[in-house]
Amino acid sequence: MRIVKLLLAFLLLGSLAHANEVKFIHITDASINTQNAPYMLRTIKEINQYKDIDFVVFGGNNISKTNIDNLNTFLYLLKRVKKKTIVLLGNTDVLESTGIDKKYYLKRVKKARRAKLSYHSKKTNYVFSKKGYKFVVMDGSKQYFQTLNGYYSNRELDWLDKKLTKLKNKNVIILQHFPLLEGANWVETAGRSEYFDVLKKHNNVKMIVSGHYGDNVEVERDGAHHIITESYKKNGAYKIIKIDLKDNFVGTYLVK
Repeated sequence: MRIVKLLLAFLLLGSLAHANEVKFIHITDASINTQNAPYMLRTIKEINQYKDIDFVVFGGNNISKTNIDNLNTFLYLLKRVKKKTIVLLGNTDVLESTGIDKKYYLKRVKKARRAKLSYHSKKTNYVFSKKGYKFVVMDGSKQYFQTLNGYYSNRELDWLDKKLTKLKNKNVIILQHFPLLEGANWVETAGRSEYFDVLKKHNNVKMIVSGHYGDNVEVERDGAHHIITESYKKNGAYKIIKIDLKDNFVGTYLVK
C-alpha cells in the first residue's frame, strides 16, 4: 500500500511541476530515540529518492524525551537527509535543566547540517525565502518547563506582526509545531486568540503548517490553509505539501 501511495504521489507531483511551485515534506512528532531510529532511517532513505523536493521540515517533538542520547540520535539521522532541512521545536525537544536549551539545540542542528543543506538561523523565530515565497518560522515552545500546551508570547506575536507588515506584498507560509485550530482542552495552544488577532490585520498569510495534535487535519480559515500533519510516531506518516499561488493551488499528499 505504501508503494502505491508513493507512486501516486510521484505522478501527481511530477505532472503538476511548475516554476512558481514550492514542494516540501513535513514530518512531525517523530519522537526519535535509540530504539525507533531504524524506522526513521528507512523513511529518510525513502525521502531522499523524491525528485523536486525543495526542503524537508522536521516539525517539532523530534525526540521522545529531552536528553543527549536522543538528541545525538536525531542529529545522526538528520545528517543523512540529502535535502535542505528546517528543524522546529516542540514540547519534548528542549529543557534547560537537562542542559539542552533552545540555543544549544539549534547550535547542534546547525552544526550537523552543511550550510547548503540548511535554511537555519540561530534564532527560533526567523524568515527564509524560496521561489518568491516567504516562510516564517514560529517557535511557541518552552525551555524552562515542559507542558503539552504551546505558548505564543506577546513578544513573539509582536515580532510576527512586524514581519507580516514588512512582507505585506509577499505570500507568506508559517511553519510551527503548535496549531492554532481548536483541539482537546488539555492540548490547546495558549495565545491562540491573540495570534488570530495578528493574522486578521494582514492578508498575506496563505498557509500555516503545524503538528502536535497527532491527527491529519486541513481547514481553511480567514483565507489561510491550516494544515496539521499526522504524527510520524503513530504509523510512519509524513506529508508532501505543494503550493503554487500563481495558479491558486495548494495540494497535500499524506504518505504512510
